[in-house]
Amino acid sequence: MKINGKKGIFLALSSVLLIATAACSSGGGNSGGQSTEGTAATAGSDATAKTIELRMTWWGSQTRHDLTTKMIALFEEKHPNIKIKPEYSGWDGYFDKLSTQVAGSNAPDIIQMDYAFLSDYAKRGTLLDLGPYTEDGTLRTEQHESSMLEAGSIDGKLYAITLGLNAAGVIYNASVLQELGIAEPEESWTWTDFADLSNQIAEKKGEGYYGTPDISGTTNMFEFFVRQNGTGLFADKALGPSQEVTMNWFNYWKDLRESGGATTPEITAAMTNALETRPLSVGQSAFDFAWSNQLLTYINVQKNQSDKLKMQVIPHSENEKQIGEYLKPGQFISGNAKTKHPKEVAMLIDFMVNDPDATAILGSERGVPVNSGIREQLKSNLTESEQLVFDFIDLVSQHSSNIDPPYPQGFSEIDKNFKSASEQIAFGQGSIEQVTEQFISGANQILSKTQ
Repeated sequence: MKINGKKGIFLALSSVLLIATAACSSGGGNSGGQSTEGTAATAGSDATAKTIELRMTWWGSQTRHDLTTKMIALFEEKHPNIKIKPEYSGWDGYFDKLSTQVAGSNAPDIIQMDYAFLSDYAKRGTLLDLGPYTEDGTLRTEQHESSMLEAGSIDGKLYAITLGLNAAGVIYNASVLQELGIAEPEESWTWTDFADLSNQIAEKKGEGYYGTPDISGTTNMFEFFVRQNGTGLFADKALGPSQEVTMNWFNYWKDLRESGGATTPEITAAMTNALETRPLSVGQSAFDFAWSNQLLTYINVQKNQSDKLKMQVIPHSENEKQIGEYLKPGQFISGNAKTKHPKEVAMLIDFMVNDPDATAILGSERGVPVNSGIREQLKSNLTESEQLVFDFIDLVSQHSSNIDPPYPQGFSEIDKNFKSASEQIAFGQGSIEQVTEQFISGANQILSKTQ
């Protein structure tokens, strides 16, 4: 992303601040708290100091890996005695590996964290309490939305900083819809509309092309359907949705598979969360459910680069009791409670979300920046694709309800069981009623054992 003439000003100002801070005998953080002042803490920036190595892990696409490693290089340039060892992967298996590392006391110092797993890892004592570093100015949060700070807090302690504001929706290939003479979806569309469009697309494009991938086993998308029916995904150590609501979800996708609007069980079972391999990217579907920050990657990796991708909100239920959409932290960044260098961890986190040059590199790939000052700086330099993301966040902010609390301990196992239940149904290994009853019973057993 280009920063135009302001970039030089930011670099110069950052350099002045680094020199000035290094000259102060007191050290510590910057009390100003303004996003345009670069990294708050410069402790350890002396090139003659002992080298500190921090391990950092995250998941994502190749686009995210490239941007993040570029940001790390800039951080190391500004802090020559701190070296960051990157450990990145795709989403699939990320938390399985992290759980193994935690169990073996070998987790990285800096951890990209998801809202769904925050409570679990925080209550296990895995995550660093960042509160002391916001208090001493190492990690500045003055220009962060209070709701996002609350989202990163468990039992009154701050364990995670939001990397960007995010919202779920349906990414669609506007070029394919135009080719088929189908009108683009509007904000008011419903699940019935979505099914009708998916079926039309599949029929007009012919065999091997689908309206949508079957996302019946995707728990966090099922959550929007649940919220539209008036409950949360979880409530009082139990699953929130009734068996009827859960069966309605599975029946909806069963009908779409049978009509040809959604991918077959075989194709769905072979799909991964790697965006480069999704049906929308490889030219096998016109829709996919995703998070707003993923739109940029979809645009970059799609097979036909001349196609225009856009995004619309999650379809509404015809008689919904509340809007299912909500704004959420795109991803969190957290520290390891056992790190030997907690202050340097806080410095890197501050750099990622508050430094103008770092945020210019990262852009909105992980979501619209949480720092309000940074958002204003970026607006004048947005690419057309990035503007789509910002506009979508604005749309959701007008048509959404409050986010539910972080998922409870045990979610990871429930998430796997939900996907397994959807596969059982898709492959005819049990009736929807039977499989749903078993899933709900098992989920409630898992939740009853949590603290």
